[in-house]
Amino acid sequence: MNEYTKLEPLKKLIKKSKGNLYIVGGTVRDFLLRRKTHDIDIVTEEDPSKLLKGFSFFPLDEERKIFRCIHGNLTIDVARMQGKTIEEDLLRRDFTVNAVAYDIKRGVFIDPSGGIEDLQEGILKAVSVKNLEEDPIRLLRAVRLWLYYPFRIHPETQKAIKELSPLIEKAAGERVKDELFKIIAHPISYKAIRLLCELELLERIIPELSAGKGLFQGKFCGSDLLSHLLCTYRASEILLHYLNYFFNAHPKIREIINAEIETGIKIREILKFSALLHDIAKPQTFVIRDDEYTFWGHDKEGGKRAKLIAKRLKLSNKSAKVLGTLVENHMRLHLLARGGEITDKAKGRFFRQLKETGVVTIILSLSDSLASSGELGFFYLLPFARQMIDFYFNKFLKEEDFQKPLLSGYEIMAILNIKPGPLVGKIIKALLDAQAEGRIKRKDEAIRFLKEEFENGEG
Repeated sequence: MNEYTKLEPLKKLIKKSKGNLYIVGGTVRDFLLRRKTHDIDIVTEEDPSKLLKGFSFFPLDEERKIFRCIHGNLTIDVARMQGKTIEEDLLRRDFTVNAVAYDIKRGVFIDPSGGIEDLQEGILKAVSVKNLEEDPIRLLRAVRLWLYYPFRIHPETQKAIKELSPLIEKAAGERVKDELFKIIAHPISYKAIRLLCELELLERIIPELSAGKGLFQGKFCGSDLLSHLLCTYRASEILLHYLNYFFNAHPKIREIINAEIETGIKIREILKFSALLHDIAKPQTFVIRDDEYTFWGHDKEGGKRAKLIAKRLKLSNKSAKVLGTLVENHMRLHLLARGGEITDKAKGRFFRQLKETGVVTIILSLSDSLASSGELGFFYLLPFARQMIDFYFNKFLKEEDFQKPLLSGYEIMAILNIKPGPLVGKIIKALLDAQAEGRIKRKDEAIRFLKEEFENGEG
């Protein structure tokens, strides 16, 4: 591992260190797998804060003496050894492939649990069941490593994860969020979401999903609600992968989808998560009417429940709001499409209410359509979805008539002699609709419209 020890910050640490220094964990694992990494994990017998004097660093976990130093594109984590020896430290870790150390000063690997052999065989094996119990987040991490690496989970470890799955409920929401969204960020994460289901971890993280088991749907993909939600998640990944093909004329869609909404999470991950939750309120709104299954209001109620799930997982307020908006509005494209010829007024209202999130909502609706009705339903809805996207980029964003009223709220109140309140918002909405229809193009026309429609505070 000379390529690491020759790096300038490590050379300084080696020179300053009076005891032994070890490169450990994911750094060693990736080196042995010939994967490049910019993250280096170091274990020392000394106090890391003293060793890092002269470096710019900050604490990750002061109690356990773990500190981080960022040097250019390099992230170096330095931790105090847990245990009397490096072997004791390694035997406290999660998986054997992460329990290998490189003794920098002696130039040898230390492998007390057979991690190098497991790496060679592509096996992900827990160092011990006790280690999984001590930190339940490791149950989720197993699935993430399985997804990102050429590993198969050892049968005994898989059995232990399933048996210990209730423990994930005790893990901090922030840590669950971090691991879960690292899984969701993978472009083909559907198979990992399925595995989370099989290991009974997903329903522990999102217990609302359990109510979807056995609730008949009769969809193209998925007989019950839970399987339909999983199919919609898979469909969202298919659409994201072929986005350029379906919406080739609008490359800015990728800018919207790939924008970071909070640290480490992009809009695309919130979209996929919304696909998993879009019908989350169907069990609560299920009623049989005239021998038909109905779920009236499941979209609105689902939006509320999605926000609560987001809060529980410690997602940012912005992420929670977008997630709730997507779930609440996932039916709108379908409903618009069924209305025959759609006016610019209706399209403008859609994007005025949803703005940029409207573009993401359209992709969610298409994912739902693909999972619900297969290619037939998807390709029926696609032309209208393209029409809406085209309207947003080429008309809505370019013509102020769709976004900015010709009269401000203050002007409206002065002209009609009314006080602030819901009526002002109602008038602004009516004014924007009239502008979108082309009935009003100038300020004097807007004033006349106001006097004709709302002179008596009615309309």
